[in-house]
Amino acid sequence: MAKTEVSYLEKIIHSFMGEKEVAIAPQPEASSGVYRTLGSSGFNGEKNAGEIGPVINYWIDYETLRARSWQLLLESEVAYTVIKRHIEWVIGTGLKLQAEPVVEVIEEAGIKIDRESFSKQVEARFRLFCKSRMSDYSDMESFDQKQSDIFKAAIVGGDCLVILRLVKNVVKVEVVDGCHVQSPPGVSGNEYWPTTLENGNRIIHGIEVDKKGMHVAYYVRESPYTSLKYTRIKARATDGDGLMAFMVYGTKYRLDSYRGMPLLSVLFETAKQMDRYKGAVIGSAEERQKIAFAIEHDIFSTGENPLLKQTVQARNIGLGISDNLVPRDDFGNALADKIAVTTKKGTYNLPLGAHLKSLESKNELYFKDFMEMNIMLFCAAAGCPYEVAMAMYNSNYSASRAALKQWEHILKVLRNSHSFQVNQPVYDFFLEVEILLGNINAPGYINARFRGDRLLMEAFRNARFTGPAIPHIDPEKEVKAERLKLGVAGAAIPLTTAEAATEALSEGDYNTNLDQYAKELADSISKGVKMPEKEIKPPATS
Repeated sequence: MAKTEVSYLEKIIHSFMGEKEVAIAPQPEASSGVYRTLGSSGFNGEKNAGEIGPVINYWIDYETLRARSWQLLLESEVAYTVIKRHIEWVIGTGLKLQAEPVVEVIEEAGIKIDRESFSKQVEARFRLFCKSRMSDYSDMESFDQKQSDIFKAAIVGGDCLVILRLVKNVVKVEVVDGCHVQSPPGVSGNEYWPTTLENGNRIIHGIEVDKKGMHVAYYVRESPYTSLKYTRIKARATDGDGLMAFMVYGTKYRLDSYRGMPLLSVLFETAKQMDRYKGAVIGSAEERQKIAFAIEHDIFSTGENPLLKQTVQARNIGLGISDNLVPRDDFGNALADKIAVTTKKGTYNLPLGAHLKSLESKNELYFKDFMEMNIMLFCAAAGCPYEVAMAMYNSNYSASRAALKQWEHILKVLRNSHSFQVNQPVYDFFLEVEILLGNINAPGYINARFRGDRLLMEAFRNARFTGPAIPHIDPEKEVKAERLKLGVAGAAIPLTTAEAATEALSEGDYNTNLDQYAKELADSISKGVKMPEKEIKPPATS
């Protein structure tokens, strides 16, 4: 075996050190024997030529996809319902902060911190910030409301830009629709042909990235239709730590994509076909209802109109009175001409070979099945169970529970993605500003900031964000099932905490509720309200 110029281990070390890769000399092939084939051919996915059609490598037209997606939201009831359910469940009234500093990492640095006191202080201040209009750059909405706008803009439009600002020591959040993020005039860079700047950075669809692919800046056009003025928004702070502007994505096409795609991109054609089918069925049914019945003549029929006499009377023709007068019945009551013809409920002696036939169609019988199946496929592609999107839980207990459990898992994934993209960067910036202003006591954070100890900073910033919980169909069955898993030895172990129960029931903040209850309890005792001497057991459930 020929000896290589360098060992594989040395090659790996050189790559980590950033040194130039050293070429390895080719090794001679083993001469123990050669297996020869009769022929060779490249495999491109087709076993039989022409079976699966031509290969298409899509270049994404982000602007057209964005316009079609917003159009679909306005025109399709199904699309509007699915998007509305996503926003209601994923965001709700706003994701709630649960500060969870990693005390183990902080204490390793020789810093003592009271986790409960720190978390309570941070959560209280951030909760107030999220509910206030001061969190909005335009002072029009709260950050809780902005979260819904950001999530909607991302999944419907494909992406949007969030900008963090500091105005008079107050953190402000600004949201820019993705259509405003564009490359300046003379720069038409995309994923395939990016525009390269003198410093080596590239501009791709209005996003400036460095050689590593990190976002450096965004180019924002004041109006995508009338203005030619662009503003360059830096993505990071001057020292390079902390996001000051970032893109929020609905979904991405490929790893090399720098812009997002709408959630409903794959459903445009299906939604349009469903709308056309629905319009055709409803329109045909409406037109048939305008015709009460038709007269069918056999081949030997005289062709006489059996309703000619009634039609003449209804129009007051040949009765010696004005044609403009409204016809009247035997008692002199006025009748509309169509009502006189169609609702008099008379019996007609039809001429020979004439038949009265009502128009009917079976298309409406299959309308529900067709629409329901396509809506199911639509919901599946959009990542929302049909039962949740339509708010219909008509199946048995097991099927409904399975649908809710699936939706619960989807919610966790969507909330985690949204929190990582939106809530965490906003919280990081808010926490740092509050610590630097001295409003939050976080010993050691500022030193870690100046030393560039990002791991220690992340230990202070660590948090999760929760939303409204999915209620159980039968909570008692759920609890009993978990108790059986614990066995006899774990019968006395609590399955939840008061704070977790408050969060699951969406009944406000636990600490606030507890403080309020303590005050109410003390006030009731001071006014002579006696507490029961024996424990009052809750009534048994049937």
